[in-house]
This record gives sequence, structure tokens and C-alpha cells, in this order.
Amino acid sequence: MRNALTILLSVLACVSVASESGAVEQSSDVSPGSQGAVQIEIQSPSADFTANEGETTVEVEGIASAIGGVRYLDMVFVMDTSQSLRSTDPQDYRSAGAIGLVRNLSPRSDIKIGVVSFDSKGELAQPMTSDRDMVVQVLRDLPRSGSTNLAAGLRTALRELENNGRPGSSRVIMLFTDGMSNEKKAYEAAVQSQHRGVTIQTLLLGSNTKGTSILDTIAWATGGSFVQVTDPTRLPQAFLDLRTTGVDSVTLSVNGSAPVAAKLAGGTFAGNVPLVVGENRIVALATSLEGQTQESSVTVNVRDASCAALEVAAVKEGRPVISLDERSVEIVVDASRSMWGRMGGEPKMAVAKQILQDVSYWFPEDLNLALRAYGSTSPSDSADCADSTLLVPFGEQNREPIRAAIAGLRPLGQTPIAYALNQAARDFGTLQDDRALVLVTDGLESCGGDPVQAARELREQGIMVHLIGFGLGNAADEDAASLRAVANASGGRYVTASSAEALKEALAHTVATSFSVFKGNTKVANGSLGSDHPLFLPEGDYRVELDSSPPQDVQVSLASRDRVRLTLEKKGGVVSHVERRDRMQHRSCEDVAADIERLEARRETHEPLQTATH
Repeated sequence: MRNALTILLSVLACVSVASESGAVEQSSDVSPGSQGAVQIEIQSPSADFTANEGETTVEVEGIASAIGGVRYLDMVFVMDTSQSLRSTDPQDYRSAGAIGLVRNLSPRSDIKIGVVSFDSKGELAQPMTSDRDMVVQVLRDLPRSGSTNLAAGLRTALRELENNGRPGSSRVIMLFTDGMSNEKKAYEAAVQSQHRGVTIQTLLLGSNTKGTSILDTIAWATGGSFVQVTDPTRLPQAFLDLRTTGVDSVTLSVNGSAPVAAKLAGGTFAGNVPLVVGENRIVALATSLEGQTQESSVTVNVRDASCAALEVAAVKEGRPVISLDERSVEIVVDASRSMWGRMGGEPKMAVAKQILQDVSYWFPEDLNLALRAYGSTSPSDSADCADSTLLVPFGEQNREPIRAAIAGLRPLGQTPIAYALNQAARDFGTLQDDRALVLVTDGLESCGGDPVQAARELREQGIMVHLIGFGLGNAADEDAASLRAVANASGGRYVTASSAEALKEALAHTVATSFSVFKGNTKVANGSLGSDHPLFLPEGDYRVELDSSPPQDVQVSLASRDRVRLTLEKKGGVVSHVERRDRMQHRSCEDVAADIERLEARRETHEPLQTATH
């Protein structure tokens, strides 16, 4: 090593004299083995990058260098292609290592790469290019023949950097060889590299003492690093271990967290860091081989896309109600022969009767209730299409008669839905309060009537029709479309119920006054007063419209993670509203939608349900 340094210093002296006489065009004040101040730049993510909530990590990429600017990296592989490699590296791990380094360079970094091959002479195999696939192909096709003229390879690389290198770039030569070369000529080429601000990273395959001395000295003189391996299978990792731009390490941290090491490849670094909702200040800290440090930072904002929860309730004269006005609801029950069909091992009629009995107890006392059935008196073979009977009219103290009528229902006849709806319009008589009709059915019109037209006429009288499709069976899709059309014709709601629990929930939703939620002019959700299930909505400004007489409109603004209970209160004929706000844990709208879909699927298969926690 002492002899190598003596030769190198002698060469430096000769170059200095030549510089004074004008023989060398470029010079540098940088002494052998020294580097400039370390620089680092995060190139991705950009400063204006905003992530959506739910993105828990972000990949940070950039360039760090102690040998020039960080805007560009200009790199030239100088690859030994001498005959000896056929025996020292028969599987061509040399090319695999160089290709691995190219593949690991940050894809977002502005890097130009060239390839020089050398044996007895130097040849520019690939001019500097940003096309990394082209570089990989050239590296894959490198020959192995001839002798070792290391200096020729370096001079060819320097010419390419001189011709095509970019101002302010970090300029690096990646020198690989498996043998020694002419010592003095190699040092002369190294000194030219040092004076032109080009760092040489050297990699030796083998244990030749003189080759080790030459490559180690060249790297030291230009501010590079030297790696030696004796096992060719270690070449791929050795290429990655070369500290190409004089940077020893880069660490990443977020909002002052403990730093984690980034992956270094060439002059680039990359690593993943965690994100939280709000501001995330990402700091990349580079440490040079000489222990100097520098940092670069960028702030990434993560938008809080949590859902908000909205509950709508009503209070009248100080007590909770399911309608602000006196509400009259007639339940029309399908008692046609098809209700003998089984669901969960029991006749659908038996399930419906049990649920209707149960809900009659918890319907509020201020609810004016009536009960009608169709298909309950005449056998189906009689084709009686006028088989619809008002079993219990509107009136006070009629809950026990309703329960008794429900108990006596027997499925017998046809399905005259249109006729039943027309008859129900008369049942309301002179009642002019908040009126609705709830039809529980398992099938379609069987008497040629037009239920859609009948529902439209009810709407013209101010009576809304809600449909509960109960245990529709094999024709569910066709039946659902037809029944939904009936509900839509009156502005009502259509819900399906394929289990006892679902029927109970559907009755609760449809008997109470319904409301709709609009964003602008678009309806985005609906619900019913008294429901225990909040609506989950993205942040924004909404309008809640109560389907009452007259309709009530309330504006409400929702922020992410808001839980808002909107209560409409009626006192002495005047309606006001109050909001109670608190905060809830993060819940994305996508997760809520998935939960609802899961619960609906379980209802369809009659699985036991668990209440979702929001």
C-alpha cells in the first residue's frame, strides 16, 4: 500500500505541473480521499402530496450524495470483460450484480447510466441513457475475452461523462475487475477522475494483492469505496453494498419517531414510513462516509375520510315519538294461500302473525292503527278477487282487537293487491293527519289489477305506501322489482325481510315517519324516526327532509368522526330542532358499507345476527 501511495503522489505532482502549463483542462481543489458536503433530497412524495385516510404508509424515495449535486445522478459501469472471467466467474454473477443494482435504483430518480467494457482496450457499450431496460440488456450481453486494461476502461468512461454528463450531477464510475492492470496508467486515470469531480467505486473479484492495492487506492483517491469478494456468488450483494455517492446511510423518521434505515442503491434511497391522519413531517437524514450529516424533509397530509354518524329523532310535548303529527297507519297483511310457504321450517304466515303480535305491544300509544287483510276469507280456487277485509278500523283502545284479528288469520285465497289498496284508501275516512299504509306481502298481484296505479292514487290523497317483501322465495328478483315499483309510485319505501328479525325491523322502519337525506338535490340515504341505527355518511353539508304533513327540512353539516343526533321537537304547533354532537372513533364509509352488506347476507341465510359496533 505504501508503494501505491508513493506512485499516486508522484502522479498527482506530475498532473499539477501539467495543469500549470495548461496541459490539463480541468482541475479541482478537492484533495485525494476527501468529499464535499453531504446533500440529500426527498424526491417522492412531493410537498403537495395529500393521501386519503386509510393509506397507512407511504414510500419515500430520493437521492443522497457527498460528491456533487443531488438533482441528477450520472453513472457509468466500467466492466472487466477479460478472458479470465470465464474461470473466475463462470456463472456471470458480475452481470447479475450490476443488473441488480440498476433494478434497485429508485424508479422516480433522474438517473442516466452508461456501460463501458474493457479488456485490452476500452469500448463504450452503451452511451448514458435513462432507459434502464436497455442498460440491463447490454449488461446481460457483455462478452468475456481478451486481457485487462483497466486504465483504458476508465478513460473511455471519463470521455462519456465529459460529453454527456449533466451540470450539477453526481458523477460516479462503477469499476469492476477480477485482475490487476498497469499500475501507473490506472493511477493516472484515477487522478483525472478526481480532478473532474468523478468518484470511482471499485469492486474486485479475487484475492490478488497487487490488484487489491490498485483498486483500494483508486477508490480512496476519488472519494469512493472499495469492496473485495473472493466468492463470485457474493457479487450481487457486493454491488449493492458499494456506497456509490459517498453516503454511508440514510434514515427516515415521521413526526419525530425513532429513525429507521432506508435501503441504499447507487446514490438513491427508498423506504416505507407509517402515516397518521393529519400532518406527517417526514425527515430523511443522510450520513456521509466521513460522518457528515444533512437532512431533507417533506410534509404529507393525510385527509381524514372517516364517516360521520347521523341519528334523527322526534320529541313532541317532551316525549319521544315516531311522528311529529298525529300519525295514522294501516297495516295490510297478505293472507293468500302462498303464505303457507315455509321459511326457517315454519309457515310464513305463522312467522308474520307472531311478529305482528309482538310489535303491537311496542307501537307507541299515540299511533292510530288499523288492520286489513286480503286473501283471508275465500279459498284460492274460488278466484275471489274482492277478498279484502278491514279487520280492525282506526280508533282508540283497539290494540286487543288487532291482536285477536291477527291470531285468527288463515291463508286461503288470491292476491288482489290493487283491490286491497283501493279499499284501504277509504279506511282513512276523514283522517287528515300524517297517514301511511304498510303492506306485508310475499308475492305479486294475481287478479290482474294495477297496484302501481293504486299506490299513485293513494299518494295523490297524501297517503304513502310502504312495501315489505316478506319471504319472497325463488322469484325474489322479479317480485322485488314489481313491489319496489309500487312503493316508488307513492314515494314510500320498499324493504325485504327474509327472517322474523328482519320483518320486525322492517315494520319498525315503515310504521314510523320516514325521512330522506339529500346532498344537494341527490338523495343519499333514508331512515325512520325512532330507529336505533345511525346513518353513516361522508363529511359534508346535508339536508334532512321529514316525510310529514307538512314536510320538515333541516340543514346539517357533518365533519369526519362527528356523531350528530338531530332532534326535531314540536311544541304548540311550532317545530324546532336541536343538535347534539360528540366524537366517535374512526370508521371508514367503505368499512360501514361492507358491514351492512355482511349483515344483509346473514339475514338472507337466516343466520343469527350480532349488532354491529360503530
